[in-house]
Amino acid sequence: MGTAVWALLSFIAIVLFWAIFTKRNIGEAMILGFVVTLVFSGSQAFELFLPSLMKGLTHSVVFASLAFIFMAQLINYTGLIGRIIQILNSLIGRLPGGAAYVNTFGSGLFALVAGSGSGIAATTGSITIPWMERSGWRKEHAASIVAGNSGFGSIIPPNSTMFIMLGFTPVAATVGQGDLFIALYIAGLYALIHRVVVVFIMTKKYNIQSVHPNLIQPIGKSFSEGWTSLLIFLGIILPLIIHFGPLAKWYASVESVGETAMNAMSFIVWVPVFMIVFTLIVGRNHLPKGKSQWVKFFEDTAPSYYVIGPVLIFTFATSAVLNEIGLTEQLQTLMMSFAVPKWLMIAIVGIIITLVATPLATSATIATIGLASFGALTAVGVDPLLAVVTIMMFGATEGSTPTSGPIYVATGMARVGPEKTYVPLLIYYTIPLMIISWLIGMGIIPIPL
Repeated sequence: MGTAVWALLSFIAIVLFWAIFTKRNIGEAMILGFVVTLVFSGSQAFELFLPSLMKGLTHSVVFASLAFIFMAQLINYTGLIGRIIQILNSLIGRLPGGAAYVNTFGSGLFALVAGSGSGIAATTGSITIPWMERSGWRKEHAASIVAGNSGFGSIIPPNSTMFIMLGFTPVAATVGQGDLFIALYIAGLYALIHRVVVVFIMTKKYNIQSVHPNLIQPIGKSFSEGWTSLLIFLGIILPLIIHFGPLAKWYASVESVGETAMNAMSFIVWVPVFMIVFTLIVGRNHLPKGKSQWVKFFEDTAPSYYVIGPVLIFTFATSAVLNEIGLTEQLQTLMMSFAVPKWLMIAIVGIIITLVATPLATSATIATIGLASFGALTAVGVDPLLAVVTIMMFGATEGSTPTSGPIYVATGMARVGPEKTYVPLLIYYTIPLMIISWLIGMGIIPIPL
């Protein structure tokens, strides 16, 4: 094995050890991993240090990720998602098992604006778990559905795992930001279909009733009170219209704009900017009032930044160092020497990602082994875009593995022991999601390329 491969393995080992055994901040692990990677670069270490660090500090994905966190905190504070859930409840709450359907669709919508699995579980579960219990759901099943649906946060963009993957140099060179957004929306649709089927099966099996009529507002009332909250999704729709389709082609043909200007606009930068603007407008009456409330808002949300910030910066910096010392070529040569068939390699990568995601959060998992997984999949002929989607789908099992945060959030709200959710989550979420991810990697379930 080449030096770059050994550097990557050392990076993975250090991050896993630091995160699992010392229980320290994952950002610290990334800093240590970056330093160790520089050591493997030998005489190039001092030469590579500043340029690679600057790549991490100035990467557009870092700004986009932090902007998305700010946006998600604003949306949470203003209570916009709660109003959207009330509209969903008016629409589908009368179906048998309706509360679980509301949680499923609500989690998918919340994932569009916030990629935190625990945040999704807390926000949607606090409303729908009491509804589910009154509909006849057993506590462990209600908690399992909420925790399982939190996995949307690792699939549907925007989310930190997508930003981490886009920051890897080999990925950035072969996968377009906009293309990945569209591909992940489609993958998210498959995940939504899977979860709707799960709710349907469990509703039939356990004879679940609809949401109690007293908890369902007339559609006219819920829509009149909450329709403006739907406007936040214009923050996604407008950049999509501008960057893709007929309007994008027209802009590219206009002499004063042209393809150069269109290519210079970063899709993932403008989505959070638009969404922040719409959130400020729609939720203006529920924003912090005065200096003291704004200071408290930033104090309460600060921890979200000092975890993901170092992870992104030093993951990208490490990727730049590894790229300079030849990781891509060395990794592909190594993978090809194993002569492992495509179907088996995808399965191996999926099992490893799922196992690593058991003690680690999805973002930490992808930051640790995402680059190696990408190299392994592309080496056996998986399209780069498809490889990224497959890796992120496998990583989305975070919400359904035993030590994941969303399980403890959901079981805490349902007042049930976490261990009672392990089997339902394994049967209904983890194993099916691994199979779906494998089918996507094999190209059997289509993702437009």
